[in-house]
Amino acid sequence: MRARHLLSLAVIGLSLQVGGNVTAAESRIAANDVAAFDAAVSAAKPGDAILLEAGEWKDVALVLRGAASKAQPITLRAATPGTVKFTGDSSLRLSGNHLVVEGLWFHNCFPLKWDVVMFREDSKKLANDCTLRDCAITQDSETKDSKERKWVSLYGVGHKVERCHFEGKTSKGTLLVAWLPEKEGEPPKHEIMGNYFGPRPKLGKNGGEIIRLGDSDTSMQDAACVVKGNLFEKCDGEVECISNKSCGNEYSGNTFIECQGTLTLRHGNRCLVMNNWFDGRHRKFTGGIRVIGEHHAVVGNHLQGLEGDGARTAICVMNGIKDSPANGYLQVKAAKITGNSILDCKHSIIIGYADEDVQALMPPECTFAQNTIQTRGDKAIELVETAAAVKWTGNRVGGGETGLPPNDGIVMTDGQASHPTAVAGPLPRAEVGVKWISALGK
Repeated sequence: MRARHLLSLAVIGLSLQVGGNVTAAESRIAANDVAAFDAAVSAAKPGDAILLEAGEWKDVALVLRGAASKAQPITLRAATPGTVKFTGDSSLRLSGNHLVVEGLWFHNCFPLKWDVVMFREDSKKLANDCTLRDCAITQDSETKDSKERKWVSLYGVGHKVERCHFEGKTSKGTLLVAWLPEKEGEPPKHEIMGNYFGPRPKLGKNGGEIIRLGDSDTSMQDAACVVKGNLFEKCDGEVECISNKSCGNEYSGNTFIECQGTLTLRHGNRCLVMNNWFDGRHRKFTGGIRVIGEHHAVVGNHLQGLEGDGARTAICVMNGIKDSPANGYLQVKAAKITGNSILDCKHSIIIGYADEDVQALMPPECTFAQNTIQTRGDKAIELVETAAAVKWTGNRVGGGETGLPPNDGIVMTDGQASHPTAVAGPLPRAEVGVKWISALGK
């Protein structure tokens, strides 16, 4: 990028089509370096767009500030999507409301002080109702990063991360985190939709998650976030690909391909896991859905070809821990696991699993209804805690044994068990993430 300090004010009357509606004229402000960007931010008004000049933006810490509206946001975008590449000690922070970031590429960014993209300027200046769209954060496989860092940190409320591409993170630290306030307030209600989460190598310790909503300290707060229509591929950082640590979240319509991690309801209550597609393709250690906590619903999911054991079982209902701390394992209560298809998995269902030598609390009042299990000739259900209070209704098992005493709620079938069709199939790669990144060799 040329090192000249020039602010080009190009006020252009431009009719934009958004959802079929014509918006007011947009004023475009071009910026070709940090000084020009800062001047553009100061000059920007609701409805304006700041256009970054194509090229490499190395070792830059940008802060996008502004107070706009839903109808007239302030937008930061690449003049041409994918041609603005941030590298090195680069980061972007948002402060204010109704800010939109589009078409930027963060590649091999290792900021020393900040996360790569943060939805706040500092602890007192948060962002609200902002959008990260059509952006990419990537890391080359030959580069190493020893510092713990996040790629995206969501603070405030009402954010959207949509149609973005994430791939290659090697360092400790969850890729995308939604942080809840220490004192319970308005649920953030973030939406994470239509993104591609590509390969992340095994970390070998905690901190290798792709998405985490909340943390142990805030896990009993409502977050009411939606994670929908995303594709996860070979996300192997740790046993938890998604780590739910808050209440009232929805995970629906996502696809997990060859992921050696699970969708884990680690802390929090009242979450919905619905119509997701898991395909391990018989890759070792691939996992499904892990249930911990109260009043969760696991509905209409399709799980096939998973090769994980224990916590990586296709559907794993954990034991709780007596007098569990917030960061422990709370007892599973009143879980409803209905209408799921589990086909050709190494382990289909395990109930009462515990990975610690502690005094365990078995799951009471759980319901398994209308599930279909096609085994490889072995037990469909592993009941670790034989006294667990489970209600079985209308379940079908084919290809092997149930693993339980005779039960009217489980019907054995000859040959293949027919399965629900709530999930039409996996999400095609072309339908998620950014469109421009394939042209750049990613």
